Amino acid sequence: MPWVIFLFVFIIYTSFYLYDKCVLFQDAYALSLRGSIQKEDGKVLQYINEHMAEQFGNKYFGVGKVEGKAEQSGQEVRVIGTCSVKIPFDNFLTFSNESGWQIQTEAKAQVINPTKVIRKCRMAENIIDSIGG
Repeated sequence: MPWVIFLFVFIIYTSFYLYDKCVLFQDAYALSLRGSIQKEDGKVLQYINEHMAEQFGNKYFGVGKVEGKAEQSGQEVRVIGTCSVKIPFDNFLTFSNESGWQIQTEAKAQVINPTKVIRKCRMAENIIDSIGG
């Protein structure tokens, strides 16, 4: 009977881990995508940092605090999210200095200005139309 209870609890905590990992990646990607389409060039990181707490929210199971970090290099924005699934036994299937199962995910998006892209496409279309006839 103890093994059955142990396996049942282990499956529950494993499902918490997998769920939290999927939701954390989804939230990180949503933030990076929404930040990447900001119309003003200098507002990408500002938008992400302002909306990070709202996006991560409290939809995670068995997790303490969810932390996020945003970085931009050139035309690429990255959002890194980290959290830890709390487990009932210290150092159970973890390294000795960690408390819980660590989750870290990273999502990337290219920074574009949709308005500029549409204008360039229309300008190219107009040039092609004027050349063709």
